[in-house]
Amino acid sequence: MLWTQGFGVRVEVAFAHCWEYRSGKKIMKSACVAFLVLAFPISIQAQYSKPVYISLPGPGNIQHLALAGAKFRGFYDEMGVPNAQIVALRGNAINVQAILSGSVHFASAFGPSMQAMFRGEQLRILVQIFNQIPFSLITRPEVNRLEELRGTKIAVTFGGSTYSVLQALFAHHGLQQNFAEYLNIPDSQGKAAAMMQGRAVAALMAPPTDQPLLKAGFKRLVYLGDVFKGVPFSALLTTSKLIQEEPDLIERVVKAVVKALIYIRENREGSIDLIMRHGRVDREIASSLYDLMRDAFVPTLSAEGVMKRAELEIVTLKERPNFNPNLFMEDRFLRTALRSMGIKDQM
Repeated sequence: MLWTQGFGVRVEVAFAHCWEYRSGKKIMKSACVAFLVLAFPISIQAQYSKPVYISLPGPGNIQHLALAGAKFRGFYDEMGVPNAQIVALRGNAINVQAILSGSVHFASAFGPSMQAMFRGEQLRILVQIFNQIPFSLITRPEVNRLEELRGTKIAVTFGGSTYSVLQALFAHHGLQQNFAEYLNIPDSQGKAAAMMQGRAVAALMAPPTDQPLLKAGFKRLVYLGDVFKGVPFSALLTTSKLIQEEPDLIERVVKAVVKALIYIRENREGSIDLIMRHGRVDREIASSLYDLMRDAFVPTLSAEGVMKRAELEIVTLKERPNFNPNLFMEDRFLRTALRSMGIKDQM
């Protein structure tokens, strides 16, 4: 009998006919070895016990829920990555630097990573994890039209998605980049503080970090998801180097994240609990966020979607880059994950 242990499932296989003797030694026939590898490509392998770092550009934002949810629900453990660590690195630019340097294994700073891809950096997109732009332009209550922000100070993060998406919004309405002044603040908490202190008139914010401002009387002037439809905002990324060196690790992590995305879509109450834990908000806010954004949690990856996201970054550049999204996509792990869950095609 041959016993294997994987992901908490014990498998017994009878292989009495698989052994042969060579020079007095008992050796398994090569055909049986091949069968084992094909039949149990992950389960017979030892767990990936080393720390695996998955970075977010800030804590609590709903667009990263699938990455944190996979941790909360034990999906990384289930896929054999028991030491997966979710780390919040302050600001998108730092996240990009961290993955390019190899300090983290995976990152979710999708928009800022585009700038690195435009330069030819060897980043790879594994799966889109949030297919909607979650930002709202939060302003003082007296502001009623976008044009009223001319010459005012708006809190953004240079090199981050808040700046590029805001510029795309201005371009959409025929406004110039110098339409307003900008305060460079790397995190959502700092932007909220600038608004409360009167240093900024507006800020681009994602839920649930916009909730304190809304409760304090500020208003949501524009929801970007209504302006730019069908645009993937967040994705799981890694490097081509890690794919070459650790394809098994990539497969495990992608499976965990895909399972989290499917869980979020299919389990309202459980997902509300995840939002409460991840965003540190009450059930009422978590429920409203889930109902508003549930359809954004789709495990997919398409050249069309990646190009839509790239266009939001291109608007900030002086020259248009020669960008082919297919060169930066690696969808085989997503396809494997979906097949393992009985899903033939992307959702």
